[in-house]
Amino acid sequence: MRIVDLTTPLPLKSYLRNPQSGAHLCAPAYAFKGGKTIEQISPEVCVTDAVLLDLTRKRPGEAIDDEDMEAAEEDAGLAVREGEAAILHTNPPTRKRGSSKHAFLSENGAQYFEFKRVGMVGIDATSLGAATGVSATHKILLQSNIPVLEGLCNLDQIDVARFRLVALPLRVKAAVSPVRALAMLD
Repeated sequence: MRIVDLTTPLPLKSYLRNPQSGAHLCAPAYAFKGGKTIEQISPEVCVTDAVLLDLTRKRPGEAIDDEDMEAAEEDAGLAVREGEAAILHTNPPTRKRGSSKHAFLSENGAQYFEFKRVGMVGIDATSLGAATGVSATHKILLQSNIPVLEGLCNLDQIDVARFRLVALPLRVKAAVSPVRALAMLD
């Protein structure tokens, strides 16, 4: 078994200044008062089968919609299954990480995953939405109890379409938590 670390090393000071630095998981409470907090998310959601969707053809600032998802599934020769994590690979290795402008999931794209009943949606950008903070995209997913995993790295090192994802947050009563995210490859 080969393991790919999907977590950027993060100085503690960076995390203390902004809990959404590096790889992190957003719970429904991030977008909705009274929503589930991190400690209420089942570990089974965080240790799950995942599908890597190659969206590297999207440029910074471009929206990723349902047609892009269907094309990525077709290119990979698979379909995202109910309960799986959908991981969006948007940054080719030559693109600078941490830039504020990135390809982002559109509302239509979020509705696509909501319809598919995925278990989690992840991305290698700092935010799933067009800007930082709570976006309409976050709201669509989080209202359906689909956690959002952001700030992943090294997705270009995953050479299979399906893999086992481990993205365990701290067991804290909070809307957001850092994670150590790993891809377990056979």
